[in-house]
Parts: sequence; structure tokens; C-alpha cells
Amino acid sequence: MKRTLWLSAAALVLSTAAQAAGQNDAGCGLGSMVFKEQKPVHQILAATTNGCFGTQTFGITTGTLGCTSGGLIKSSKEREVFVATNLRAIERELAAGKGQYASSLASLSGCGAKSDAFLSLGKARYEKLFPSAATGAAELIKNLDREIAADAELSKACVL
Repeated sequence: MKRTLWLSAAALVLSTAAQAAGQNDAGCGLGSMVFKEQKPVHQILAATTNGCFGTQTFGITTGTLGCTSGGLIKSSKEREVFVATNLRAIERELAAGKGQYASSLASLSGCGAKSDAFLSLGKARYEKLFPSAATGAAELIKNLDREIAADAELSKACVL
């Protein structure tokens, strides 16, 4: 009986603290994104989901799922990692002047608002972006930055 009383009292105190916090006490992760309400039941479900499936660990490691600090991939390196991972798809889409990978590269290059101009530049200056079949990710980024800087419209619009 005493044990039940203590557990009930502890649950009451913890639930009051969870409501007073005004933030998601479960932290970041998939559970926190799915169960957003500040009710104790939702916070417990969020924490349980994060713990059982490891989504909080994944979010912290990658800087995703609402986890804003840390992450293996810093925002300054996102474009480099994206290009290295998707180089051949980006190459095809820049040659065509359209596509989701090329549009994502426009956003990562700070040209999201001018993605149409970015895609047109990619198509028009494809040979300068990919001077050889062996062009790698680092060389593409260097060539892309140079071409953006040389373009009157994009040099003003794109912010890295």
C-alpha cells in the first residue's frame, strides 16, 4: 500500500513538473516530433519512442529530427557531403537543367530563391562545371562557386 502511495505521489510531482516546463521534456528525436503536446502522457510516449527505437541518438548524431546542436555533418559541410554522395545524379540533372538533386544543390549553394536561374546556369555552363569525365565533388563545387560568382544575377542572389 505504501509503495503504491509513493508511486502515485511521484507520478503527480513529475507530471506537474512536466507541465510547468513549457518545453518538450523528452528532448529531440522522432518521438518528440510525433508527440508534441506537453501533457505528461505525450511526453512519456515521446521519451519511450526515442528510447526504444534509438531515434534520439540518430537525431543527435546527424543533427536531424529536431536535434539542433551537434551532428556529424555541420551545415558548412552539408553541400560537400551532398555533392559527394549524389555526384552522378547531380551531373545528369545539371546537364538537363532540371531535377530534384540539382534543385537541392541550388538550395545548399544559397540560391534557393533563384533555383531556376541556378538550373539554367548549370545547363548553360555544364562543360565548365564538368571539364572532364573524372571531375570529382570538390572540383565541381570549386567550379560551381566560380561560375556563380561570374554570373551577374546569381552572384547577388546566392548567399553561402
